Amino acid sequence: MTTDPIVRDYLNDLRRAARRLDKARARELQAEIEAHLQEAIPEDASEAQVRNELERLGTPEEIVEAERPAPPPAAAGIHEWAAIFLLLFGGFIFLIGWFAGLILLWSSRCWRTSEKWLGTMLIPGGLAAVLPLIAIVGSAQTCVRRNGITVRCTPVSGPLPVWVGWLFLILVVAGPIATTIFLARRARTPTALR
Repeated sequence: MTTDPIVRDYLNDLRRAARRLDKARARELQAEIEAHLQEAIPEDASEAQVRNELERLGTPEEIVEAERPAPPPAAAGIHEWAAIFLLLFGGFIFLIGWFAGLILLWSSRCWRTSEKWLGTMLIPGGLAAVLPLIAIVGSAQTCVRRNGITVRCTPVSGPLPVWVGWLFLILVVAGPIATTIFLARRARTPTALR
């Protein structure tokens, strides 16, 4: 089988490409591929069968590239910390800061796609989105006046009790804070270690 010129050229190309690996792994890889080819290609194989098997294996460069160690995972830098800060507080800058944080979040290689969606969807606008809710929940009250003097004010509960509104408000404030804490913790843990 190794006398077939097509296979011989393929193995020579593999030997040259494997120089990028350490010597022990290069020898091991060459032996694995050669053993595979001896098993997969019968002695009376046609040129088309040989070429099909070599094509199925992939080029020698692809085989060697698959053996090389992966690059180290992205570590959190100023890009990621700016994204976290802007997602939480950027909404106070006419929402432009929050959108900038969103762009930084999605352009980072530090987070998975699901984590990026969480940072995007959980309370868009960050804490700035909560301000109108604070005004609504805090000022919803009716006052009784006698002779122009306010005697008593009671919170307006509407269809739900006032405490439900405050609970909702607390959850809405906790959402962006919890999300940014989660993203910060994930940024410290490289993706490959998760």
